Amino acid sequence: MTKYLQSNHYLFTAYIVLSVIGVGISASSPSASHYYWLFLVLLFGAGAVARQYYQLKNDAAAQKSQAINTGLHWLGGLVAAIIVNAFLSSGRIFVEETGLITQLVLALTVYSDGLKTGWRNSATGVFLALAAVGAAYFDSYVWQLLALAGAFVAYSFYKSSEPSPKGCLHGSR
Repeated sequence: MTKYLQSNHYLFTAYIVLSVIGVGISASSPSASHYYWLFLVLLFGAGAVARQYYQLKNDAAAQKSQAINTGLHWLGGLVAAIIVNAFLSSGRIFVEETGLITQLVLALTVYSDGLKTGWRNSATGVFLALAAVGAAYFDSYVWQLLALAGAFVAYSFYKSSEPSPKGCLHGSR
């Protein structure tokens, strides 16, 4: 299990697959999508904290520091998503907008996490933002996003199978 958490490619592929499922949920049931996007904020945050923890195997002080920093970053995203749901409960926004706004909160949180962890998380954030824009402005957007997701995963696979400068293969670049 930790092999998959340490591999940026496997984690990226899982994030993209979960995001594509969310796109399908948003397209078929916009009023229920905010629950799924809130769940993904929790899941992606837990994955990011676990990944940071396991990447620093022997340095307990660095593990603790990185896990706290990553946890606080994702806690900020979670608080923003909870506030959006509070706006829904108070009647300030409609349920369809809640899903889109929560998706944008997730997109921004994943993107900004990618600024520290690598291009794959930033690409996931861009994908989520494009999916939210597509859902807001276009009637038919799912197939285009599926093609983009496939291209992202294929490129990630290509980059993870590229030999490193030392000549060995690795999946954590």
